[in-house]
Amino acid sequence: MLFQQTTLLDSLTVAGNVTVALEHCPSARTEGLDARRARIEVKRLLEAVGLDYLRDGRKRPSELSGGMARRASLALQLAQRKHVVVLDEPFAGLDFETAVSVAKVLGRLRRERGTALLLISHEPEIVDVVMGRAAKAASNGKDRRDDLGSNESNGHDGSLASVVTLTRRDSQAVDGDKGASGKICHPSVFGKDSHHRFAAKVLDYFLYSLPLILLTFLAAGLAISMLSADILRRVDVTDTVLSIVQREIKPVIQMFTGEEDVSPMYAMMINAKVRGMLNTTIPPAKATLYAMGMAKLFVLEIGPLITALLLSGRIGGSYAGEVGTMQATAQNKLLLTLGASPAAWTFGPSLAASWIASPLLTIAGTILALEIGARVGPTYGIGDFEGYRQEVRNAVFVPLRLRGVVSWTENEGWERGGRTLVENVASYLDLRCTFSDRYADAFVEVATHPVCFLLLKSIVYISIIMGVAEIAARRKADLTPRGVPKVITTSVVGGSLLVIFADWGFSQLLLKRH
Repeated sequence: MLFQQTTLLDSLTVAGNVTVALEHCPSARTEGLDARRARIEVKRLLEAVGLDYLRDGRKRPSELSGGMARRASLALQLAQRKHVVVLDEPFAGLDFETAVSVAKVLGRLRRERGTALLLISHEPEIVDVVMGRAAKAASNGKDRRDDLGSNESNGHDGSLASVVTLTRRDSQAVDGDKGASGKICHPSVFGKDSHHRFAAKVLDYFLYSLPLILLTFLAAGLAISMLSADILRRVDVTDTVLSIVQREIKPVIQMFTGEEDVSPMYAMMINAKVRGMLNTTIPPAKATLYAMGMAKLFVLEIGPLITALLLSGRIGGSYAGEVGTMQATAQNKLLLTLGASPAAWTFGPSLAASWIASPLLTIAGTILALEIGARVGPTYGIGDFEGYRQEVRNAVFVPLRLRGVVSWTENEGWERGGRTLVENVASYLDLRCTFSDRYADAFVEVATHPVCFLLLKSIVYISIIMGVAEIAARRKADLTPRGVPKVITTSVVGGSLLVIFADWGFSQLLLKRH
């Protein structure tokens, strides 16, 4: 069906729109249309409706005039080769010559392919061309042009009349149509394939979100590391420990010496010894606690959560706005008419791209926050740079307590440990935990491993965000442009709330780790 309002996919060029319509045509799928034949067919279809392949085919829908957009929409319908085509005023906005050329294409479509046309038009002379009544159409057309000419001559004084002749340049002579090698630069059809849209979304979601993520984690890393380091620096248990030692050791000394008063020399020696022990053990303990706290906090808890809440607006809101706009401008209806699934067109590539972008952004932000902690701690007298990084690695990359992993580590190969290859392979495939025979415990062991936990949370959170955005954007079939902002708001708020609820569920899962 040719819509009353002009509808094109605004993410594609005119040539890309026609190519999508052509590739989703059942007969084109059967014939196995290659890229060269597709370009030839697209060129033929555009020229049939009065559009230039090289000049007009590379334009976006927003760059077309009303008449040009109408012609492009008609080219989409011609490319589909449907058995029944409904055309509502297909010649509106077209000049007489172009309308006749379009009518001839429709007539040839009706005669050669047996396509049934349900044609609604207020221009009977053009309809005659479609129906094959060429003589009558020519007569009517001549009368129409004569009427136009007489009206123009009657409406203007001869002394003021002027004739302007416009000569259309050859399409291959248009500037920029040929590259440096002399080859014709065909219009871009980027975006017609799902992998095109996937690649564009990956770059969009990652590159445009990266500055936001890095600045947020920079601020969070500075705030949390400075607060943690300052608290640890202020914590001093020396006096408390010395008072306890004096209170508990004094009776022991009295018992061994038999003296009621403990010699001040003994007390000084004990205090010096205890103070030395505390000065030796407490600073490393503080450094370890600081590094482990930063690692656990950002890797297991707030790193994925901060990223998800930011991406709920950046990615979820963006996707909801895109799909909502397509819903409000009938682009989704156009995809259905062309035989393409609107959900598969947008949701599939966007979801796959978000599964790549979200973990990468979470990892990038977490690494930055942990590196900030490595610089802040030593300035407060908490550990050193190398010791901090080693403690972080130990806290993040903990060994998996699975029997197969332990067996591989102990045997160091396929045929070690005095066992055959088959016995070793069987032991390596044992996925149970070293401390339990239940596979549920093995799942918890793998899922709550710091690296796996971060990746799992990132993917689950972004899936929730994209799912909410998809539902919010498509739930109203008659969405208008006025309702698109509400769709975006619903998507961002709903996605953020569900992410917070999911974070509580992951916390409960983490508590089940042995």
